[in-house]
Amino acid sequence: MRQFVDNSGRYMLIIPPDWVFKNDIYAAKNSASNCFEPYENPIGSFQISCHLITNNKTNIKSHLTKFIKHDIPSGRIDFKEKFIPDDEIDAYIWEDIINDNYLSCTYTYESVQRGTDELKEELDKVRFCLSSIRMIDEKYKDSVLNSYRFNQFMNSYAASVDLLQRAYDNGSAIEITVLLSNQIDASLRLVLILKKQLDDKSNIIDTTLIYQREHDKPVMEKQVYRMALENGIINKDLHDKLYILYDQRNKVIHRYIITDLLTKNVFETAFEYSQIEKQIGKIVKEYEQMQYIAKIGIYGIEESPDKPLSNEEQDELLNSLKEKHAHVKINSEITFKKFNLNSNNEKA
Repeated sequence: MRQFVDNSGRYMLIIPPDWVFKNDIYAAKNSASNCFEPYENPIGSFQISCHLITNNKTNIKSHLTKFIKHDIPSGRIDFKEKFIPDDEIDAYIWEDIINDNYLSCTYTYESVQRGTDELKEELDKVRFCLSSIRMIDEKYKDSVLNSYRFNQFMNSYAASVDLLQRAYDNGSAIEITVLLSNQIDASLRLVLILKKQLDDKSNIIDTTLIYQREHDKPVMEKQVYRMALENGIINKDLHDKLYILYDQRNKVIHRYIITDLLTKNVFETAFEYSQIEKQIGKIVKEYEQMQYIAKIGIYGIEESPDKPLSNEEQDELLNSLKEKHAHVKINSEITFKKFNLNSNNEKA
């Protein structure tokens, strides 16, 4: 099961491992509701929305308060279920008011599915999701959102590992160069977060470096290299190599056609990046172990950072990758099970 946190930080829920968040896939990022369904062969769609009740919604509140309980000390929401059959599309609706938030959930499917075993199985999943929904207390909102955004960051990193494996399989030097430079940048951002937690003896996740909204000022790669040097994460020699490789990478991407750059040179750049990525990977491992030993921060937990993924965790990761890729052909050929995600890529 995977956790989902609403972008506004109002609520969270657990979704089944075979479900994915569909808003991004359907290009509906600004939708008022969040939509979930199985990535493959969905028979229905689950949607949830949460609205702050204002004066112009008082009729809703007046109507619902007649039959909705607000005293829920366990945190579990006491939804009221309503079934609306139709000749074409059936709908289940669940509603509740929590403080000044109106929470509405729907599950819709083609009426020909009514009564089938497949539908009963999906409805069981829906009701499990409903039982897992929790409103997030304002004082915990930043912490919950930061943890969720960190998980999304790590899922994106895993997706890049999958793409890199394809690039190696296809011998695509340009793609290898781009992806390795992305991974090095992401790894340094991760270590900066881990070091700050160790220095501050804190579990707070500073997401400034790993989460950028559309209008945020970006923190560029060279800034990250400089920050890593200033924090003693990398030495001057490695910092200078990264600067040189950054310029070579840009030449590969932007000036391959208009310069005397040879394809042979692109492969050389890809190889140099692969060597640097191994060095950075070792640094990441060192900081993970430092947190694990000190029992501080993201990796200050009981289980070792090197613990292999369980089958259930692999299934959850697989669906996270599908959600990130959002591409039918790529998702039909996901490669991550071909190698160990708990160790750094050894190919060059």
